[in-house]
Amino acid sequence: MTKKDIIHRCHEKMPVFSKSLIEKALNLLLKEVSLSLNRGEDVKITGFGTWKRVKVKRKNKKGFSVKLKPSRKLLTYLNTSEVGTKIRK
Repeated sequence: MTKKDIIHRCHEKMPVFSKSLIEKALNLLLKEVSLSLNRGEDVKITGFGTWKRVKVKRKNKKGFSVKLKPSRKLLTYLNTSEVGTKIRK
């Protein structure tokens, strides 16, 4: 799924919001997550998961990676056979 797909699906579910407004909101959310991780902060979205910035040390390579730990609610949702029927609104 691409960002364009997410925008399209959100617009289908909430046609009162324009695609450009949904795109701006999504971009703002992703930018804030990125900025927070860049500052070394963890980002937690209840019911979805937590992003953490972790140091990477491999063969002369130093830097950072991002790990996503999914919430129990998300894992439970993904492991049910009724995934397609649980999304509302």
